[in-house]
Amino acid sequence: MPKLNKIDNILKNAKVVNEDGTEHKSTTLEKIDDWCFEHLWLYGYGYRIWKEYLCPSAIKRMVKHFFQRRIRGFDDSETWDLDDEFYKWIYPRLKRFTAITMAYPMSYDNCKAWQKELSKRVKQLEIITKQNEFEFTDWSYIPAKELTKLKKKKNICKSTINATAFEYLIKDFNKWFCNNVGQLWW
Repeated sequence: MPKLNKIDNILKNAKVVNEDGTEHKSTTLEKIDDWCFEHLWLYGYGYRIWKEYLCPSAIKRMVKHFFQRRIRGFDDSETWDLDDEFYKWIYPRLKRFTAITMAYPMSYDNCKAWQKELSKRVKQLEIITKQNEFEFTDWSYIPAKELTKLKKKKNICKSTINATAFEYLIKDFNKWFCNNVGQLWW
């Protein structure tokens, strides 16, 4: 403990210097800013609102994204996590397709079997778009051998198994979608 107190004292008494090595003198605004950040719990929220919505760079970004959405139909922010955006985009369309489809591929016996398969895939998409991977609890997507291996491992938590099951759910949907994308017509 004495070493920690000594380090704390050194850090508290250390001089702040500029890039050129001269001692930094805090301006009144910097002192007010530091005091507000330390003592006002709401100040952190105000600062976040400022940084995300009100500062000049945020306003510039919002205007840029507004025009991108008008011109292209989407903005650059949607390309940051493109797989999630794809699942969010396809979910309502596949849901509507399932409701109005009248035809079915030749690999299915009848339209009801095709609609049942589509309903299953819509439910998968709903899970993918709305649920956290660590809270996903349907382990039926994990192959039995791998599930027993995972359960036998020491120090493995349920959230890891949940994330693995979620990954297999996504793989299952992607495999089905790749095989049937040409069949999605009515």
